[in-house]
Amino acid sequence: MTKKTQIMIAKSEGGLEPFELAKPRRCLAAAMQACKCPPRLADALARAVELHLRDWSDPSPPTTDYIFRCLRTALMETGMEHVARRLMRHRRQRATQRRKLSVFDTDESQYALAPWRKAAVAGTLEGRHELSHAVARIIAGEIERRVLALEYSAISKALIRELIRNELLAWGLADAAMNVTPAALGVDVAVDRPAPKEC
Repeated sequence: MTKKTQIMIAKSEGGLEPFELAKPRRCLAAAMQACKCPPRLADALARAVELHLRDWSDPSPPTTDYIFRCLRTALMETGMEHVARRLMRHRRQRATQRRKLSVFDTDESQYALAPWRKAAVAGTLEGRHELSHAVARIIAGEIERRVLALEYSAISKALIRELIRNELLAWGLADAAMNVTPAALGVDVAVDRPAPKEC
C-alpha cells in the first residue's frame, strides 16, 4: 500500500470499511487513562500501527482482530503491558455484553428478540441520515456505550430511536435528529432479523 492508497480493513461482522486513525487512537487513549498513563502516547502508537498497515502486501485485507493484536503488541513493546491487559479485558467484557443484549419491537404483537448490532445503527446513520462513514461509526459507538451501560438484557427499538435522536442533537445535528421516526428508521434499525431456520 502507498501513502495515497486508502487502507481497507475486514470487519469482524463481515464487509470492508476504511481504516480510521481516530478509532485506535481513542481505544488506546481510553485504556491509558484507565491505567493512569499519559494518553498523549496514544496518537504515536496508533500512527505506528497505521504505518505498518501501509506496508501490507497480502491480497486479503487486514482484519479488525489483526489490528487489535497490533495495538496490544505496540503497548507491550513500549513497556505498557498493564495497558495491553486492560485493553484485552475491556474487549472481552464488551463482547460478552453484546452477546447478551437483544432488541425487540414494541410495535409488534409478539416481541421477537433479535441480536444487538452496532453496525446496523451505523448503517442507519450513514444511509438514512447522510452522515459520513467516520461520523456514523463514532456516533454509533457512543450510542452502543450508553446502551451497554444500562446493563439491560433486552432493549426496545423505541428507546434506541430516542438515544439516536439525543446523540444527534448533542452533536448539533438537529436536522438529522428531526428525521428519527419509526418510518424514517425503517423496520430493521439496530438489528438484522435472523433468517428462518430450515427444517
